Amino acid sequence: MRRDQSIVSRSMAHYYPHPCRDPLDVAFCAHARPGMKVLDAGCGGARGCSREAPWEKMYIVGVDRDPAVLENPFCNEKLVCDLSPLPFADASFDLIHCRWVIEHLEDPLRIFREFARVLKPGGRLLALTPNIFHYTTIVARLTPYWFHRWWRRGGQEPFPTYYRANSPRMLCRLCTDAGLHVQRLELIEAPPRYLVRYRLVFLCGVLYERIVNSTPMLNWMRQRILLEATVPPTVASSGSSRLQRKTTLERQNRGIVSSLLV
Repeated sequence: MRRDQSIVSRSMAHYYPHPCRDPLDVAFCAHARPGMKVLDAGCGGARGCSREAPWEKMYIVGVDRDPAVLENPFCNEKLVCDLSPLPFADASFDLIHCRWVIEHLEDPLRIFREFARVLKPGGRLLALTPNIFHYTTIVARLTPYWFHRWWRRGGQEPFPTYYRANSPRMLCRLCTDAGLHVQRLELIEAPPRYLVRYRLVFLCGVLYERIVNSTPMLNWMRQRILLEATVPPTVASSGSSRLQRKTTLERQNRGIVSSLLV
């Protein structure tokens, strides 16, 4: 194990001498403020919000269907439950932090509607998820579950994946239907650390990363999607107002996708 970690460290240091900050951590630090109440959706037993944010001054609630969440040291409150229905009142949270969860959702629209319900007006959803058009996702969709277990041997047991919301267009459509305004959608290709145990494959991953990051025309082939979406200010509850709100959201969210995929 130590030898493997040494190989990983040397390879990453050679090809990526400058540290690469996690995009979700950067977004979380930009919006987190002391006193906020944060929902860490699908945090498991070890993951948490960025340590660079004032997390010790926020109240963080971790929820996951995995009982390991009860051992998570980064949450003030921990609950074993599904993401729908969430056991919280409307407008309970300022931020929702969601890392590598959306790809596991069997019914993502139901979850997004719950996110919109428990966020306060102006509250923000921050999520990181794989892009369905990236080679890692394509391989994951084409290979059986036993292959995923073999690849991650020695690590955490992989959860089933559905990839029902893993493109910019899918995410924008879900946000529109859930009543969320997309503020930012960014496609990111990070260093291929997950390939580093096989040197030739790793070098191919490095070459791929260099190519897709060389031009915006190839951003649709990048690995990760960073989503930031907010709950618009409360409006009247009449049917015409709801329709108008959805039409406005659809137009705004479609504009985000169009600008991203030009």
